[in-house]
Amino acid sequence: KYSFWNSNPNKSVWGGSIASVLDPFFPIMMKQIILRKGISTDFFSKSVNVEFIKQVQSNILFHFTITAEEIISAEEALNTTGKYEYWHAVNGVDINGNICVSGKIQVYLRKR
Repeated sequence: KYSFWNSNPNKSVWGGSIASVLDPFFPIMMKQIILRKGISTDFFSKSVNVEFIKQVQSNILFHFTITAEEIISAEEALNTTGKYEYWHAVNGVDINGNICVSGKIQVYLRKR
């Protein structure tokens, strides 16, 4: 959310605020999905890559989605190698529908 507390002197959102938004969602989502399938894992973001496309001067929305194929791939990897590493992508869209941020998060899950 755009506010006084996260805006810089150029009246745009600090990049670190945006990057920190991207960090937790995919690992937590994947862990919960896999846990519902009966597989306990340790999880974290192994890497985060953020591309700032356009200056962010409003609220920004991210839609984090995981496909059925990604879930199948994760389950197979965990059952065969005991770990899962995959890059998930998400875009940040401002109130005018412009893509301002493109992010990639490398999720790491390790079977317990």
